[in-house]
Amino acid sequence: MLSTSSLSAQNTLEFVQDGFNNSYRGQIPKGPTSAPQTLTFFFNKDGSLDHGIYFLPMKHKLTVTVSLEDQTFVDVLQHQTGISFGATSGASPNQVKSTSVFNTNYQYTDTTRVLFTSHPLGKPGKGINLSMNPGLQVFLSAKPLYAMNAPKSDTSRYYYGRVRLVFDRPVSNPVISLIGLGASTNFAGKRLGFATELDLLNPGLKLTRLSGNDQMKLDPNQTKILHSKGAISGSCETGAACGSLLVRGENIDNLVFGVYLRADGGSGAWGTPKVTNSGDMWHLVISLPEQ
Repeated sequence: MLSTSSLSAQNTLEFVQDGFNNSYRGQIPKGPTSAPQTLTFFFNKDGSLDHGIYFLPMKHKLTVTVSLEDQTFVDVLQHQTGISFGATSGASPNQVKSTSVFNTNYQYTDTTRVLFTSHPLGKPGKGINLSMNPGLQVFLSAKPLYAMNAPKSDTSRYYYGRVRLVFDRPVSNPVISLIGLGASTNFAGKRLGFATELDLLNPGLKLTRLSGNDQMKLDPNQTKILHSKGAISGSCETGAACGSLLVRGENIDNLVFGVYLRADGGSGAWGTPKVTNSGDMWHLVISLPEQ
């Protein structure tokens, strides 16, 4: 059970990839791929505050497997599926930028340490170190929306599928950190922003915001991770939704999120005949209180 805290240091379970303690076992593959990805948690002493980073293997190993399900868009040229791991936009109709599925390529440093929190009772903005805690890189391709000339109003929200997190044993109070929900195109001076939004589908579970920027918000029912109204971009500093959310509950063995892409109503386009592979690249980081 969670209770009040004086915000003293708390031990955490986190992702790490330092060559000795490796959450991704074996060589990290490159995408784009829709294959499930399994990651191992490591114990971090006083991890809620990051007063020195001290990772140890857990006595009883704990893993999480992240899978992509019920995809709306399949056989997407270059990106294979609408949602994939280890991909980002290229610069031409026949190029995709392939990258490691698990990395620290956040394109953001969080120097002020206010956005991401590792522990439900920890100090907001502390505990997730973007130089040390890698994340699973996720990409939503806008190519299918370009191909179907989909509407771009700020209420246009397109279902892409589901992301399922399966823990190999039940856990309590997991924290989900999301870095960079948002992207934009700019062709001939006309821009269009769009952002991934996530709906928690587990009955009876709700989300609690621990930290984040103004662009990340929850709906009144506390089950939808939304981007606030306004121009969307790809940076946590200028228009992407970024932050950490607690899934409050005990004996959780899986979490399921519906995945959507929403436009901001800009005057630009999903793509052009010469650049058809735009999309929203973001990272998923999971941490847990010691348990």
